[in-house]
Amino acid sequence: MKRLEKVLVMVVVLVGALAFQVNAQESAATPEKSVVANTPAEDFFIGKWKLDVYGLPQGDAKMLMMIEKKDGKLAGWLGGENGEEPNEFTKVEIEKETLYVRFLGGGWDVPMYLDKDGDDAVVGSMNDMFDVEGTKVKE
Repeated sequence: MKRLEKVLVMVVVLVGALAFQVNAQESAATPEKSVVANTPAEDFFIGKWKLDVYGLPQGDAKMLMMIEKKDGKLAGWLGGENGEEPNEFTKVEIEKETLYVRFLGGGWDVPMYLDKDGDDAVVGSMNDMFDVEGTKVKE
């Protein structure tokens, strides 16, 4: 009987030590919220932009776009210059010097991409049909 108790105690100690070791490794692998510096492309695109969209069915449009970083992730919105309710982006990605966004507009999932064009300008396309040009708002 004493031998069974000793074996049981050894098993409990080993399981406890193993659980402690696994927890310690997980803690080391997932550091507390660390702040990661923006990439140069993120620094370029983050901020407020004035966009001109050409050839829409209702005519050319002037829009405002905001790109920001929330909790380490890119986010933003696109709205009219006259203060209309903005459309939140459902997707925001930057690859090299190109910003890719998606938003819901008129019941459609609309893609838009913008390429860096100089120090404070972008050119691109909305829905691969409408040309877009923009400049960064200096605040």
